[in-house]
Amino acid sequence: MVLSESQPKYEFDINSDELKSILLACYQCSSCVSVCPVRRVSKFNPRRIIHNFKIYDSVTEDELTSCLTCGLCLEICPQEVDFPEFIRLSRKKGISEDKFAHHNIFNLLQVFMGEMTDSGMKFEYEGQTNPESKIAYFPGCIDLFDKFLDLEETNFHQIGQSAINLMNKAGVSPNLISLKCCGHDAYWTGDEDAYEKVREYNTQYIKEAGITTLVVSCAECYYSFEKLYDLNVRVQHIAQFIEENKEKLDFKGDSYDVAYHDACRLGRYMNEYDTPRSVLKAAGGNIKEFTLNKQHTKCCGVSAWLKCDDNSRAIMLRKLEETKDVVGDEGTLAVGCTKCFAHLNCVMEDRKPQHNFQIKIKELGMIVDESTSSK
Repeated sequence: MVLSESQPKYEFDINSDELKSILLACYQCSSCVSVCPVRRVSKFNPRRIIHNFKIYDSVTEDELTSCLTCGLCLEICPQEVDFPEFIRLSRKKGISEDKFAHHNIFNLLQVFMGEMTDSGMKFEYEGQTNPESKIAYFPGCIDLFDKFLDLEETNFHQIGQSAINLMNKAGVSPNLISLKCCGHDAYWTGDEDAYEKVREYNTQYIKEAGITTLVVSCAECYYSFEKLYDLNVRVQHIAQFIEENKEKLDFKGDSYDVAYHDACRLGRYMNEYDTPRSVLKAAGGNIKEFTLNKQHTKCCGVSAWLKCDDNSRAIMLRKLEETKDVVGDEGTLAVGCTKCFAHLNCVMEDRKPQHNFQIKIKELGMIVDESTSSK
């Protein structure tokens, strides 16, 4: 199928032959189409995009920004065609501002951090921290979410506070380091200049601080620091820190049903499925699994702040419907990523609600913190 002439051809900054080499093994089996979460709610078609690019060098910006780069297509592809990497590289030309959510504020902030500041983000949390500790905690951009996302009932700062609480309960006073944004979104939207600037700053800061272990709550931060950076440090998601120190935590023993959503960057990109479930169980959680779970989990609906539209909301509402099916209308959905926490709570607080859900969406560290006592 040839793309409509009304859709402008996207001009690439890199050689189209390089992009085609990524897609070369595709034999049009449509496995990617069968699992794509965007395809479930729109006419988005990875197989057609691959075909049109290989044959006609043709792809539209709307197609490039509709992809969630969630990795489900790569997970199931019999030929291991890296469609998300094709999308990432194809975005290097630059993306129109109207394709970003929230007036592009979060991606602009990444650019400003790289070009206009000589220090990282500052945070204030209650509890014990130690600027000399070699075990560090980085909250990510969560305090910026509190400032720029108009969500009245969602507290992003509490994610970091819960992590500090848990580290203190485990006998650790972390170094609360003021890094810049990890650069995940700049990397995945093709702005490699902005990404490289924050990566260079963060790498130098971590090296000079003598950090040996870096703990984060965000799945995207975990993926970025572990896979994209060249750090000679141990990077831990908060779930991994809890698992390693759970014998030091005083669990209250309460029992409750909880559904767990596998974030794309923590699950498919980092193959971390068991640890979050283990710590939720230790904290009294009776985990109710989705029909599609672990490597088959559908994305929350938005990636790198791109195309937060009706299709995104439809994907989110499907996730809430599935949550209701497994834990009830007032049940709890645990997430291991601050972005999943943001997007799903955003649709819950939608000013023009398309639902009447009473589901509680909580970040994993917050749940474990509430389930443990201070010693």
